[in-house]
Amino acid sequence: MINFQYSRVADVADAVRQIAADPEAKFIAGGTNLIDLMKEDVERPSRLIDISRLPLKSVEETADGGVRIGALVPNSDLAYQPLIAERYPMLASAILAGASAQHGLDRRQPSAAHALLLLL
Repeated sequence: MINFQYSRVADVADAVRQIAADPEAKFIAGGTNLIDLMKEDVERPSRLIDISRLPLKSVEETADGGVRIGALVPNSDLAYQPLIAERYPMLASAILAGASAQHGLDRRQPSAAHALLLLL
């Protein structure tokens, strides 16, 4: 495993400042995939920025009728969230279909943001 620094941010602005200051840094929020990739020397971040305590765990309707999904909303919560199930049933179905044995919905991990980051 590589050497890296660790910091836990106090708010979203702090998270943005830290990631902007260090392009080699990565966010971490409780999942283990990044740690696994670091062990295999696939990822080599200079710093892990812990965002697990930020207030990003809500699903809200926006003024224009859309939905804002917090980056830390667990997939289990998102899949069964009434607004998502009603308006975006394919998303709810995809989340449920994508649950793995390692990260079953009982563990409440990974988050929706994790799934989106895997697509980038």
